[in-house]
Amino acid sequence: MGVFEEWNHRPCWSVVEAGSRIAEEQHSVDGGELMSVNWDGYVAFDPGGTRPLHEVTKREARAAFRRLMAAKDERVGALRQLLAQNGVVLSSEPEGLTALNDWFRSEVEGERATGRLLPVWYAVVNDLALFLGDAIIATSPDNLKWVMFDKGARDVAFQRHVIMGFSGVANPKYNVDIDFLVATYAHRIIAGEQVETDAFATWIEGAAAKA
Repeated sequence: MGVFEEWNHRPCWSVVEAGSRIAEEQHSVDGGELMSVNWDGYVAFDPGGTRPLHEVTKREARAAFRRLMAAKDERVGALRQLLAQNGVVLSSEPEGLTALNDWFRSEVEGERATGRLLPVWYAVVNDLALFLGDAIIATSPDNLKWVMFDKGARDVAFQRHVIMGFSGVANPKYNVDIDFLVATYAHRIIAGEQVETDAFATWIEGAAAKA
């Protein structure tokens, strides 16, 4: 499957849309029921709302975007700490991306019957997407940036945080919805599908080629 071929439907869940489900799952983090990962001290991002972003007003969506961007460094720090206590060093270098990808593939959990991740994993997806998005932007910082996509209500990325500014494509609306990519990748893993083992590096390289 190509790098960005799955941008044809709205994601089932995101950290914003999961909302209270993440809070409900927090007892599993605190109580140690999710045994394969050391969750000690990990707290999920609070998006400040539970409605899907394409359903809220533009003002509410912009507030959600600003809230997420303001928390971005803190969320990457939370991911870094979570990984460190599970033996993984967070890095955008090739070896680091391989280790990150391997950890995610082996640890992500969900309910195959429903196709959904366990709620806490949507929080990890959120944090991971912010890290990978920054890694994409770092390949061409003069061009690329995080934006709230507002180019059409029918677009899958409508009012979501995406990366734009790609000069190597003709479509001015072209964007990378990295949160959607990571979530879809996770859904495919829990469904038992074969997935790319180096997806994270592939996405960064693919985006950089269009920057």
